[in-house]
Amino acid sequence: MKRILGVDWGDKKMGVSVSDPLRISANGVGIFYGDLEEKLKMLKELIEKYDVEKIVLGIPISLSGEIEKEGEKILKVKEEIERKLNIQVELIDERFTTKISKERFSFEKRKGQKIKEKKIQDDLASAIIILNSYLERIKWKFWKYFYLYF
Repeated sequence: MKRILGVDWGDKKMGVSVSDPLRISANGVGIFYGDLEEKLKMLKELIEKYDVEKIVLGIPISLSGEIEKEGEKILKVKEEIERKLNIQVELIDERFTTKISKERFSFEKRKGQKIKEKKIQDDLASAIIILNSYLERIKWKFWKYFYLYF
C-alpha cells in the first residue's frame, strides 16, 4: 500500500510527516525551509522516496468555520501541488493542531530550549497530528462501512 504525506505548510517552512505502509500511524520526516518552488521540489523528492500516493494538507479554518486569508493561501498551494506534482491533495482542518502539539509535546526537556527550537518541534508535531487525524478518519469510515454492511 502506498503511503500518505501530512504537511503543515507555512510561509517560510513546512513540517512533513509520513504514514507507515499500512497507514496506521504517522511519523515525522522533518522541517523544510524555502519558497514555494523549493518546498515543491522537496515534496517531489519525498513523494519518490516514500512511494506516496496522496498528500494531506492542513488548512486553517476560523472558529466560525470560514476560510480566511491564510486558508486562501493554502487553497492556492493545494492547486500548485496538484498541478506541478500530479498528486492528489486532501485538505484537513488544522484549527487546533498547534495548540494540541504544544500541550501533547510539552516535555520537561523543552523548558531549556530556545523559542525557535520549540517552534520547529511544534511544526513537526502539527504535521504528525494532521496526518494522524486523517488516518483516524479513514479508519473510522472503514469500520463504519464494515459494521453497516457485514
